Amino acid sequence: MAKANSKLNWQFSQIFGDENTEKECTDEDVISAIQFDRSGDFLSLGDKAGRLIIFQASGNSKSNNTGKFWEYQYFTELQSHIREFDYLKSQDIEEKINQIQWLRNHGKHLRIASTNDRTIKLWKISEKTVKKIEKPTIIKGNQITLPKLKAMETGFMPSLKNEYANLHTYHINSISLASNDEFMISSDDLRVYLWNIEDKSKAFNVVDLKPVDLTDLSEVITSSQYHPISDNMFLYSTSKGVVNIADLRKNSVCDNNAMVLFETEDPSKKNFFTEIVSSISDATFSKNGRYIFSRDFLTVKIWDLNMTSKPVTTIPIFEPLKSKLCELYENECIFDKFTITSSPDSNFFVTGNFNKTFHVIDYMGEKNTQFKLNFQKKLDFKEIPKKYYENLTDKYDFQRKVLKTCFHPESNCFALAALNCLYFYNA
Repeated sequence: MAKANSKLNWQFSQIFGDENTEKECTDEDVISAIQFDRSGDFLSLGDKAGRLIIFQASGNSKSNNTGKFWEYQYFTELQSHIREFDYLKSQDIEEKINQIQWLRNHGKHLRIASTNDRTIKLWKISEKTVKKIEKPTIIKGNQITLPKLKAMETGFMPSLKNEYANLHTYHINSISLASNDEFMISSDDLRVYLWNIEDKSKAFNVVDLKPVDLTDLSEVITSSQYHPISDNMFLYSTSKGVVNIADLRKNSVCDNNAMVLFETEDPSKKNFFTEIVSSISDATFSKNGRYIFSRDFLTVKIWDLNMTSKPVTTIPIFEPLKSKLCELYENECIFDKFTITSSPDSNFFVTGNFNKTFHVIDYMGEKNTQFKLNFQKKLDFKEIPKKYYENLTDKYDFQRKVLKTCFHPESNCFALAALNCLYFYNA
């Protein structure tokens, strides 16, 4: 990993949403997933109403010394999921989109997969031209004048290519595509399945944590992700603070032969909240596949796959939160799941926080910069030194939180979502 460039000047570049729409935000408008495609030309967001909204890089995007300065504009949208009812279990299945994955585009055709709690759908978005008959058929004697078609408008139409349903018993938390676009893994609370993209009829159960007696259940799966280069490797994280690295070359069932990344907690420091805050909400590979960034409630751990006995470093996100754990438990915010995303060069990661703030941190934790979102596109930030502490007042807002973050695949650009608003930063 190259030495991080700490001189990157981040700029608040773009926002979709405003103060009025945020105040009027309903639960169904809250953004629940964001993801760039592999070129960075498109970004899609999913919300709790089951909609997929796609943005495209605009002609205003320009290059500078550190790379391309990206701007995005609205492209199209579709209704990916709708609310359903499971009659066997007598429960509603929400339309909320939990995760999005892009496949490589075929020419002008966009391909995108999305999932709610139970069903994964693969969509194809194609450019269609709507034509209208300009002149009717005319018959005069033995002569026939055929009708003429005129192109009226061109638009993008979605079509459902595959639906991977009726398999997951528990809530799907992650889907991830192999680098060859041939395979996909999906994980719920207790199992990870391996799919062939072209075959929706069956999947292979590669991880199964379900005990014979559910009263013996001690941990659940919280996220999973394919290795960015090796199609035979993937990770899955758990609520016990464990990251497992599975290799399908060793065994087709990866429960017991996975490489385990886990740091033992000091028994003297354990308290009522220890198990809750140690649960990993998200874990991701670095772009080169060597490092893993895992996010729990209070920290980020950096793991090197060449040295798995302990993390390279453990970085506190924001120490003052420790003083508010009781309040966070009472309002259930302690169970919020923050995502983490790494830069293309793996030198930085971005992860969210409460009070409309997020953190950009270098991979060794030497520079922790906290940014605060606003609607004036004002760059509001401060450096958070090690062992930093401040009194969090009553004005500190636990409901305004940045849960979803996503880095551009090639440039120093990332997107964040807070409630129903989408923000972009460039360096």
